[in-house]
Amino acid sequence: MNITDMRQAVETIQRIYEMLEDGESREIYMTRLAYNVSGESKYLIRLMNIAFQRMWPGRFIDYRHLAGMEKTLAKVPENHKFVLYGAGNEGKDFLPLARQKEGFVGFCSSTGVKQKNGYLGYPVMSPRELLSRRDLYVVVATSAARDELLGILENGNYPAEMIIDGPAYYSEKFGEAEQYFGPKFIKFCDEETFVDVGCYDFRSALALGRHCKCVKKVYAFEPDPENYKRCLQNAESRSRIQDVQILPYGVWSEKTTLQFSACGTVESSFCEENTMSVSIPVTTIDNTIDPCDRVTMIKMDIEGSELEALKGARETILRDKPKLAISIYHKMEDMWEIPLYIKELVPEYRFYIRHHNSGGFAESVLYAVMPE
Repeated sequence: MNITDMRQAVETIQRIYEMLEDGESREIYMTRLAYNVSGESKYLIRLMNIAFQRMWPGRFIDYRHLAGMEKTLAKVPENHKFVLYGAGNEGKDFLPLARQKEGFVGFCSSTGVKQKNGYLGYPVMSPRELLSRRDLYVVVATSAARDELLGILENGNYPAEMIIDGPAYYSEKFGEAEQYFGPKFIKFCDEETFVDVGCYDFRSALALGRHCKCVKKVYAFEPDPENYKRCLQNAESRSRIQDVQILPYGVWSEKTTLQFSACGTVESSFCEENTMSVSIPVTTIDNTIDPCDRVTMIKMDIEGSELEALKGARETILRDKPKLAISIYHKMEDMWEIPLYIKELVPEYRFYIRHHNSGGFAESVLYAVMPE
């Protein structure tokens, strides 16, 4: 990068910084950039602290989650190799600390796509491969599948002294209701029409129903077959949502087919073609939404495909100017490309950023709202 490119990059970041409406948004933005560039845990701690203090002002932040990870990893003897068993959100949270230890070699997971492509830049071995070795310490880095993983290790006669049980530190998660609908600058209409891109399990839509007078309609997109089944099941319990369309499609900037890694988790995503990927239909929000429905809110959390999905929602955003809650933490460039694209569409939008500790310590969301 030459001096001119660097100057342009700084000017772009400064421009977005000045678009943000409050001090918390600006602090999160700069801290998030620092964490993305460095990967240093001190910036992660700062982001956690911001979220914690917003919910419980003046209270001393409880670092038991991070402390639990540090204690767990301290049990790995120096100069010994180790693997994180669990390549999900909790494995992701362990990573900044794990890679500071010299012996970290990667992850273990039963997910074939991750074994093929790796996870977060590190190799992923299968449980079968792990059991065939006896030289690695194993840190169990998941709460949800903890018993299952420990059972696999025990049944495979893995040396008990080389298994380190991780902390069950997701027992008190920040709820998704706070994440997308809790901020005070989110104002609800008498009737909400909600577009949920990356629905996962339909719980966000159910949470919206607890925050507003009436949810007139929900368009929920979820292409992962297992997640789609969860959405159908959870949607049966709706009581304050009048109409629902759960759509088994991905969302993109055009109607086409793309390769997709279906993990059955929140981390299912588009990918390069490989032996474990499948072709799925993708559509656009503009092609799907009934023009008679005035969209009041769009939420997107789709593992780095948010910008393409926004391009396919261009006409809907221009027409209805809905509230937007868009994840910007999956890719570095999302930190500037997404705000600039939205601002270009609707210059009147006001921007806020909030960091949330729900399901992990890495979730930073850009909100765009119209002035009152």
